[in-house]
Amino acid sequence: MRAAHKLFAFDWRLIVVLWLLPSWSVAEDWPQFRGPNCSGVSTSKKPLPTEFSATKNVAWSAEVGDGIGSATVAAGRVFTSGMVGSKPEELKFVVSCFDAASGKPLWKREFDPGKEPLPTITDPNSYASSTPAADDERVYVYFTRLGLTALDVRDGKSVWKRDIPEPFFIFDWGAGMSPVLLEDKVIFCQDDDLSPAIYAFNRKTGDQIWKDDRSDMAVSYSHPVVVETKQGRELVVAGTGKLIGYDPNTGKRKWSADLFCRNIKTTPVSHDGVVYTSVESFGISYQWRATADTNGDGKITREEIQQSRKQKGTPIPEAFWKKFERGDVNKDGVLEGDEIDKAFLDSNNQGGLLAKDSQARAGDEKDWKKFDTESQKEASLQAVRGGGSGDVSKSHLLWKKVNKAPDHVVSPLVANGRITLIKSGGFSSGFDVANGEALWQRQRIGNEGSYLASPVYGDGKIYVAGQNGVIVVIEDGPKPKTLATNDMGEPVIGTPAIADGRIYLRTRTKLVCVAK
Repeated sequence: MRAAHKLFAFDWRLIVVLWLLPSWSVAEDWPQFRGPNCSGVSTSKKPLPTEFSATKNVAWSAEVGDGIGSATVAAGRVFTSGMVGSKPEELKFVVSCFDAASGKPLWKREFDPGKEPLPTITDPNSYASSTPAADDERVYVYFTRLGLTALDVRDGKSVWKRDIPEPFFIFDWGAGMSPVLLEDKVIFCQDDDLSPAIYAFNRKTGDQIWKDDRSDMAVSYSHPVVVETKQGRELVVAGTGKLIGYDPNTGKRKWSADLFCRNIKTTPVSHDGVVYTSVESFGISYQWRATADTNGDGKITREEIQQSRKQKGTPIPEAFWKKFERGDVNKDGVLEGDEIDKAFLDSNNQGGLLAKDSQARAGDEKDWKKFDTESQKEASLQAVRGGGSGDVSKSHLLWKKVNKAPDHVVSPLVANGRITLIKSGGFSSGFDVANGEALWQRQRIGNEGSYLASPVYGDGKIYVAGQNGVIVVIEDGPKPKTLATNDMGEPVIGTPAIADGRIYLRTRTKLVCVAK
């Protein structure tokens, strides 16, 4: 009886402890941007809701401040970030943690960005643009003024912090990158206009394991993905003109494949040892003239670059002007023709120079803006097999399709042997993963407007979040069928997260959990 009494006491204490903890025992993780390996795919068999709104089929919701980063789910907890404060001098960066099932607030951490004004950013970006990454011990958070920091998932207390150079974007686009997890590492890539680089930090200690200087890249917003090959595991990152395969343990570049773009804002998908990349991009010369040539004469001066910025009058770092001087071959203080490419593309990486861009420069400089905007874009979908060394542009390119289906922000979705692309305007296109052949093209999904979030898959359905706040639910199949259009009542820019039969939607100011 004494032994039975002890056993009963132990069981009761265990029950109490489990009741106090988040519901981790049956948890399915969505640990970073777009979930496992940034794929956007949930393999859970649990049913997901088809119809919902800001009030219908809502399990719980919470105010979390302004933000466009996605939610992250790990070990029964859900994390997100936001900005709070009504005036610029009152702004605080906030990381919030909730019980994933009930929505019970577990903790909240506020960070003061300091007295210096935050850099101007272009709408609809937010200072809370990064998606946290999380495991069962820590949540890893990036913020422009904070760098990369690890917080204890139990109470939000700081575990370690690492400084990363504050990014500089000449056209005020603002930061938009998120940390991702790989084995014992936290990987963070930021290709800005001043100090582009990719870093690997130890998850537990924050010690830097390696860093690769990516000064050969222009501004890009593409997350690293893991590729399993016969030669071993690789880390693959897209950038200006190149898809680069890294040794994840050393940061050494193993291979590269041509990727014809000035910059890339989509994240590739890795599936069965193949990397699928969709991109829509302007040429470097066209993009710079469209943005900085304020008088339309086909030339770019220092004054025009400063004038084109929203934050006019703010000094541009001297390190950036070195690029200008690099291109100003005749030293007349003006960039024109080939000088634009020399200035803003690394001499060893001319991948951002499109053939059509060359045609524009070959014509009358005063008439370059007459060129059709669409004709200045390269839009392509391609499949590259991982592995190899050196330039694998020909040896490992499985197929490439050039068409207008890819979007310049929305990443591809690979599921059930199909690649699904969503394009702003409310269009869907599908391709066979084996050969890139079109299965359907530019089919309307029932919600027009802009799309910045990427599609996610779960329970045989594809969820597509529109900037206007409407979530389109599509039945996945050889020919997609729109099942529902659900209005969440305010803009949605963050990509939805899926875990344990629930969908976590980050609207502009709220975190909403919907479930059947």
